[in-house]
Amino acid sequence: MHTLMLCADTQFLGTTRNVLHQLGAIPEIVSTSQQALTMIQSESYDLILVDWREIDNVADFLGAVRRSRLNADCVLVAIMRDLLDLKQAFAAGVHFLIHKPASTLQIERCLRAAYCATVARRRKQHREPVHIVATVSTRTQPYAEATIVNLSEGGAGLQLDPIADKIGASLAVGEEVDLRFTLPETEETLHPTGMVVWSAAGNCGIRFTSIPDCERSILEHWLTACVERALAALCERRREVCA
Repeated sequence: MHTLMLCADTQFLGTTRNVLHQLGAIPEIVSTSQQALTMIQSESYDLILVDWREIDNVADFLGAVRRSRLNADCVLVAIMRDLLDLKQAFAAGVHFLIHKPASTLQIERCLRAAYCATVARRRKQHREPVHIVATVSTRTQPYAEATIVNLSEGGAGLQLDPIADKIGASLAVGEEVDLRFTLPETEETLHPTGMVVWSAAGNCGIRFTSIPDCERSILEHWLTACVERALAALCERRREVCA
């Protein structure tokens, strides 16, 4: 997780940094809200932790985060002492709260929850490159083969060259298709129904319109594992750069 921390409490920073390292995150740490705002405008973060006491104007700061093109959807964690600010924090878009003084266990639970939220957000946006032979059928042409070249929670990209002579011409935008394919490195076969949302140069994009709940759960777990591997690889590269 690409993480930014706005905090000047050295004791809290030490504990939190250790927990983040366990989750595969190397936090960038600043001590003033102005420094944080400058970084938010130039870099994209998965997770931003802010100490409530270090923010000069909470509404302006959190508003700037949410208006940021790079960080509008980041997971936001507030660190605070006064629970009277709780309502204001959640109203401003904070996802998780660490109430000081906090034990290592409390910090770990909160950050693990934030990590899961980050992975879920990435999974919904993630498009995994793949090479999967799939069975494709339409209402007029059953059981031809295509290659899935990318896969996401909401759809798939198809390479139509292997079936261009058979049904390529019929896969027009708006066409309904049935897919059947097996996820890589698993024995799980999925049977989603989808709609062609774009078609060009022997390829097309499919948006899933119907998939059984059990298969959706399988796909989500598979994509989560892909995202976690990607995060781990990114973290390792960042460690090498930092070293």
